[in-house]
Amino acid sequence: ARHDDPEWARHADNDDPEFSGRLRAGAETWSKDGHVHGPVFSSLTPAERAAGQTYATSLPSMFIVGHVDYMRTVRFAPLGPEQTELTAEWLFAPDALAETDIDNIVAFGTQVLEEDAAICEVNQKGLRSMRHQAGVLMPEEYELHRFHDWVRGCHAAFKTPSADSAR
Repeated sequence: ARHDDPEWARHADNDDPEFSGRLRAGAETWSKDGHVHGPVFSSLTPAERAAGQTYATSLPSMFIVGHVDYMRTVRFAPLGPEQTELTAEWLFAPDALAETDIDNIVAFGTQVLEEDAAICEVNQKGLRSMRHQAGVLMPEEYELHRFHDWVRGCHAAFKTPSADSAR
């Protein structure tokens, strides 16, 4: 079972399903039933096929996922302090469009995005609570931790001696 581990960073590279964002047992790709619904990219290694997905993050606001049978991009754009625009795109090889069950694939991705958005909204409401205190991140949030480090690094680069002495 997954759990909230304050020492999650020590497990960030651990492939054990307890600590990783791997596909569920028996799943081949992100789809409603976990099965491939179009041609598999022929250049994938057996390890890449077994993983079912490969993530790449472009800070501060985008990630790209290579699944075994399609690609997906997700971008975030801040619209204000409490509002974000999310854009998700599913990319298929042109010759695969006729034989791919796109609805099955998109339905699953949309479901996950909606579930994630709902919990983000609950979290945002909780941040307004007078009782809110900073806590640990979930094991799956290593990319959020990396983003926090990136923001801290950007702010540190702009620190000036006069700004520090004014405190």
